[in-house]
Amino acid sequence: MRTKNSLKNIVSIVLFNLIIGLLGFLKVKVFVNGLSTDIYSLNQLFYQIFGYIAIADIGFGLILNKKLYAAFSKKNKKEINRIFSTSKKFYNIIGVFMLLIATILSFFVKYFTKANVSAVYIQIVFLIFIVRNVIEYFFAAPKSILEADQKSYKINYLVKGIKIIETLIEMLLVTLGFDYMLILIPGIIITIIMNIYINNKIYKMYEWLKNDKTFDKKYLSGTKDVIYQKLSGLVNVNTNVVLLSTFVNPLSVVIYTSYSYVTKFISDTIYLVASAITPSFANLLNKESSEKSYGVFCEANVLFLFLSSFVSIMLYGFLNNLIILWVGKEYLVSNLTLFFFCLVTFQTIAQRALVITVNSKGLFKETKKSAIFEAILNIFLSLLLIFKYGILGVLIGSVIALQLTYYIEAPLYIYKNLFKKSVLKYYLTYGLSIIFTCLLMLAVGNIPLHINGIFTWVLNVVIVAIIIFVILFIIYMLIFKSFRVLFNRGIEFIKVKGKYSE
Repeated sequence: MRTKNSLKNIVSIVLFNLIIGLLGFLKVKVFVNGLSTDIYSLNQLFYQIFGYIAIADIGFGLILNKKLYAAFSKKNKKEINRIFSTSKKFYNIIGVFMLLIATILSFFVKYFTKANVSAVYIQIVFLIFIVRNVIEYFFAAPKSILEADQKSYKINYLVKGIKIIETLIEMLLVTLGFDYMLILIPGIIITIIMNIYINNKIYKMYEWLKNDKTFDKKYLSGTKDVIYQKLSGLVNVNTNVVLLSTFVNPLSVVIYTSYSYVTKFISDTIYLVASAITPSFANLLNKESSEKSYGVFCEANVLFLFLSSFVSIMLYGFLNNLIILWVGKEYLVSNLTLFFFCLVTFQTIAQRALVITVNSKGLFKETKKSAIFEAILNIFLSLLLIFKYGILGVLIGSVIALQLTYYIEAPLYIYKNLFKKSVLKYYLTYGLSIIFTCLLMLAVGNIPLHINGIFTWVLNVVIVAIIIFVILFIIYMLIFKSFRVLFNRGIEFIKVKGKYSE
């Protein structure tokens, strides 16, 4: 039953995220064309600032969910109620705290943008934006019950449906020429109404669920080492837009977020697929011998390297053309800047095997130094380079920071302490993958394309994708033993499935 529920959760999450992601492409186009550059850049800046405000959670939500999961596995309703009551009070406190922080920050947001908009207007729309996003925290506790019971699929269509409806209404209002402030308000109303409905549905499913006003601090323990990972991730993801908004101009924010939307959409989709293998991978790491675990890690690692190579090459060949068709030629970047966008994407996807291992084994304490240094180095390099190189500067900072921190400490610890192996093989595999990727990126970038519309773009993408996939497949099969083992495992799986389906 657990496996069945997990599959239902994965399918519902991936499906709806793909729908929302694809709808997001249309939303970006509508917003970029319908709002002024100044207002759209503010919209993107607010998302980044909210990311910093949301750090108030600092991992407590994750810890509460894990303890709820354990209580459900034991079918301990009394324990579930106590954790639920604690989480309900905790989320309320966090929600109020976030609103308080946002109110204080609202007086300073004007200093983080060069947009030609009045300070009073910026403050008002910022507070409305924050309220719209913080509301979710006041309704979060009941949803965590479904998540812990692995039945999130029962409300995913409603949760994601809210997002889809909200997006459609926002696009309509932008198209009709409404002010940005008025565009934000329907989202608040829809979120409140739908969350009340969803939570009432959950209470009916779990009639024994009671809020006994308990607030037990013991359920919030265990976040110390997770904090560093969250802070590092926050800095690395959210800092670039804030720096561009503060030190460059609104146009650079629009350009950066347009390219990032595409790369993030692809990376997030791969992440959702990767999350499906995490429980099985964690089980192997914790129960099997180090030799078997090492073999599975190598297979997962080479798979993500293959995916990162393929995605980066295709992005370098076709992302600029997509930007022209999508938001306009005026938002293009140079080939060198595009190259670094692709390198960031390569790193993000390629590190998934490391990230899964760190999360599965709980190696947060062991990798916290790299997390701290990565964040510091990223900010330092970005500030050093942004004034001269703009978008390119922050991208170079991100690439170097990750390469000199996480990609050194995490493999070293994992290979030395978990697998008792030399880390040189990992770096050799990683280095060769980067070389193949860069060479093929340059080759694809020099292909003379004749694109005059979305149809010809798709046609060119499909043709080149097939060619690149075949070339990469041959290279990886010839050079990497782990890839050959993975391929043979896949063939065996298909044969077994086919045999049982006959």
